[in-house]
Amino acid sequence: MKIIDAVWEKRNIGVETKEIILENEDTVEAVRSTLEIEHSPYVVVKCPSERMDLRYLMTQLGFSFVECSIKITHNLKDIALTGVQKRLIDSVSYAPMKDGDIEQLYDEIRGEMFTTDRVSMDPFFTHEKSANRYICWLDDEVKRGAELFKLVYKGDTVGFFVIKETQPGIYYPFLTGMYKKYRNTGLGFVYISKPIEEIVKRNGKGISSFISTNNSSALRMHAATGFRFEDVNYVFVKHNNA
Repeated sequence: MKIIDAVWEKRNIGVETKEIILENEDTVEAVRSTLEIEHSPYVVVKCPSERMDLRYLMTQLGFSFVECSIKITHNLKDIALTGVQKRLIDSVSYAPMKDGDIEQLYDEIRGEMFTTDRVSMDPFFTHEKSANRYICWLDDEVKRGAELFKLVYKGDTVGFFVIKETQPGIYYPFLTGMYKKYRNTGLGFVYISKPIEEIVKRNGKGISSFISTNNSSALRMHAATGFRFEDVNYVFVKHNNA
């Protein structure tokens, strides 16, 4: 079991947060003992899919299930596109973001760009808190070397993606999205395919990322673009003193 004092979440969403990552070798007794004395205002627990006994324990201790987090990978080889998909991809370009592009992105995030994550869907939090969390996350990651790209279609910025190299040749496109005006236009496929294109250009070896089961459309598109679904963690939360 790993216990993380997520101090950054105090800034992001306004509450002290602990994140606890359970492991397959953890006993029910050890997990119970740890969680019964954990009184942080917001507690997030990630439980391996193999441990249904621990998932039952979560509900017994008053935790609420909010999502499954799925690890996804891509070998950059199994890329089979239809003619329509290739034409769509070729119609969209991308470029590194400048300061004005980043401000446009942040305005889009404030305008409810992301609505399926566990914070934005949680009635204990506001949309403003969720948006602030994304913006602070991006700021932090860019300072650590992540790269932001804008997606451009017919001269308009339609979306974005961000990537970082987590180990030699392995990239993590940890956040992507389409801007409000261009949602439901059939362009959603490109925000998954364009990071792959950029990583292939860099002679990358693969992609490793995570996706939430709350976002069914993203699940479908990742499956359609050759991603493999691997480890699954059940995510539970508890608001103490709520």
